[in-house]
Amino acid sequence: MNLDIPLYSQSMDFSCGSACVGMALKYFNFISKMDRDLEVELWRETNAVEMKGAGRYGVCAPLSVRGLHPHIITDNPELGLIERAKTYIKSNGGNEVYLEFFHDMQKRVCALNGTTQEVRKPNLQDIREALQADRVCIALVSTIIFEEEDEDIPHWIVITGEDNGILTVNNPIDEDVGKSHRPIYFDDLYTNVEMYKETTLITVGKKSLSKDLVPEPELSTKYLEYVR
Repeated sequence: MNLDIPLYSQSMDFSCGSACVGMALKYFNFISKMDRDLEVELWRETNAVEMKGAGRYGVCAPLSVRGLHPHIITDNPELGLIERAKTYIKSNGGNEVYLEFFHDMQKRVCALNGTTQEVRKPNLQDIREALQADRVCIALVSTIIFEEEDEDIPHWIVITGEDNGILTVNNPIDEDVGKSHRPIYFDDLYTNVEMYKETTLITVGKKSLSKDLVPEPELSTKYLEYVR
C-alpha cells in the first residue's frame, strides 16, 4: 500500500516537523502548494520555541486546527523528547520553564481540537492500517538511519508506503525529489529511541478515530512570567 504524498525538502536545519505537516496538508489538498513561506509559518506553529524543533503535540496542533484528525501512538505520554531537550536548553542558556509551557499549550490545542492518543509502542500493523485508511503517517526517528547522515539527531519523516516490512518514506532532509519514497526497514523506527525518551507515530486523516482524546493540561497561571 502506497500513498502519493509529495516530498517537501526542509529549508532550515530545525524545520523537519513543519515540512512533514506541509506534506500532509498538501496530500489532503488543504493547501495549493508548499513553499518556504508556508514552511516558516508552520514552523512558527509547530516548534517548541526554546529548542526550535517540534515535539509530537507541536506536529499535531497545526493539523488539528485546520480540520484534520491527528492520532498519536506513543510509549511515553509525558514530556518525552521535550525532557531530553532540557539538557540542550540549559547548555545554551535557554529556559526550560518556557519549554514546558509551550509543550503544555500545544497539548491543549490538540486536546481542544480533537486529537486522539494511545499510550503504547507503535507497531507495523498500525502503519498498515493507517495507510489502508488513507491516513498519512509521521514518525519520530533518528537521522542516523539514513546512510548519508553521520549525526544522531531526532527527526520527523513521513511514511508513504509499506510492503512486507519495508517502508517507503519522504525524508525532508532530502533535496532531490528523486529520493521520494525511499526505502527503510520498519525496525529503523526504533533506532536510538531510548535517547529521545519516546517512540512515536502520528497518523493523520480526514476522519477522526474512536480513541481517547489527548488529556487536556490545566491552563498555566504563570503565563510567560519572567524568570532569571
